[in-house]
This record gives sequence, structure tokens and C-alpha cells, in this order.
Amino acid sequence: MMETIRNQIRTMFDGLTAGQRKVAKFLLEDPGRIATLSAKEVGARTDTSETTVIRFSVEVGYTGYGMLQKEIQNALVQERKNANPFGSWGEAAAGEPEEPAAYIAYRRSLNAANVERTLTEISPAALEQAVERIRSASHIAVIGLRASFAPAHWLTYSLNILRGNVVLYHGGMEDGNALLSRVQPGWLVIALSFPRYMRETHEFAKEAKRRSAQILAITDRELSPLGLMADQLLKVEVEPPVTLQGMPAVFALLNTLTGFLTVRDRERVQRRLAQEQAIGERSFYFVNPADTD
Repeated sequence: MMETIRNQIRTMFDGLTAGQRKVAKFLLEDPGRIATLSAKEVGARTDTSETTVIRFSVEVGYTGYGMLQKEIQNALVQERKNANPFGSWGEAAAGEPEEPAAYIAYRRSLNAANVERTLTEISPAALEQAVERIRSASHIAVIGLRASFAPAHWLTYSLNILRGNVVLYHGGMEDGNALLSRVQPGWLVIALSFPRYMRETHEFAKEAKRRSAQILAITDRELSPLGLMADQLLKVEVEPPVTLQGMPAVFALLNTLTGFLTVRDRERVQRRLAQEQAIGERSFYFVNPADTD
């Protein structure tokens, strides 16, 4: 689909004005920028104008810039869906160290780099905004399926200790419609999804958004299915496949969220932790060292 757009522009390139050719080159070099920038921003980046960008869009067969941008967004998402991250990872793994000590050092360095890239990507304002969404939500639904289920489960467990009213959607045989019927304004859905993206996660978040819930997406790129429809995106900066080699970065991001929530909502968190401790001391769930031989 993206290749069709590229070929269409190449075919019409000679008939474009000088300014429109600048826009065409900008698009062909990196269509992802067109997918996320406004016509005015593209005009500024190409030393043309918003009007030139709109006229270019019409010239290459679209009703306007909005239609061209939407077409590119859909094409890039489809490319991402069709990609096989496991194949490329398998090829890359062939060049990794085979000696245990060297592999431990290699993996330690790689994990540290992934965590550093992911946390550097989060601006202070984005962290503040995400934690405020979590603090102020009346209820939270967390969804993460298949490989994303482990971090989704951990996040649900942690948030229920820190603030409560958090439910995890398991997928499978669970009745998603019953949970969605409870969603209303004031709810927050935290959705985790990485390639290959699960349709169920996207559809659940989309329906929750229709019901006026806010969507906080944790995914790998702005042009992922969740990234395009979320109210806020927190991006995990890891080479694919995230689900096989990026989990340290995913958990580092989640731990940053829960840690800053503790800082921002200290009194309520301390009360809940005290309650949790009191229940734990009376609970049959935990082993009391005094009761063991």
C-alpha cells in the first residue's frame, strides 16, 4: 500500500511545481513524518507553505492533505502489521556471542541501552500527564494480551495496591462486552500492545474510547494501531521484537509510572500500603516464618 503511494508520486513527479517537488521528496524520504505532521509543519520543514502542501496533495490524487495523511498512516500501519519481527530477530541473534560470560555482558549492555532509550524518550510533562490520568481516573481497565499479558498483569497488581479500582481484561473466554458495558466517562484504559499487534486489544480500546474513556497506550511507535487513537502514548524504544528482547524496558517504564504515582499521591498510597500490610499479617496467603519448621 505504501509502495503504491510512492509509485503514484514518482509517476507524477515531473509535472509538479518546484515547491511541490520539495514536498514530494520530503514524503518519499520519510513518509512517517507526513503521517504525524500538520500541513503547516510540512510546509515549514520543506521551505514551502501550507498552501503548497495542500495543492501537492490534490495534484497527486487526493481531496486534500488530510486524506493523503490518513492514507499514509494506514499504509504504514499495514506495513508494520505485515512485518515479521521474529524473523529479523533470529537473523540478528546469529551474530550474538556464544560464550556464556560474553553473552551475559552483551545482554547486560543491550538491556541497559534499551531502558536508557525508553526512559529518555519520556518527557517530564508526559510522565506528569500520564500519572495524573492514573491518579484522577475513577476506574482503570488494563489490557495486554499474549506476550503483553505479563506486564499488564504486573501493572494491574501494582496499581490495585497503590490506588485500587483497577481491573485486568484477560481476553480469551472473559466477557469483554460485560466489562466494556461498565466503561463510562472518568474511566482510563491502559493498553499495552507490540508487534504483531493484537486486534482484540485495539478493538477493546476503540470501543472504550467511544464510551468516553481515556486511552493511555504503551506501545512501540506513534503509528501503531493504538498510537493513532490513544489520548496519550508512552513509547518503548526497543528494536523488534519487543516481546522477546524488550521486556526489561517495558517493565522499567511501568515501574517509573508506579514509582512517580507513589511520589505524587504519597498520602493515599501510604494509607493503602498500611491497609495491605494489615490484611497481609492476618491472611492465609503468606507464610509466617514462625509457623515453619
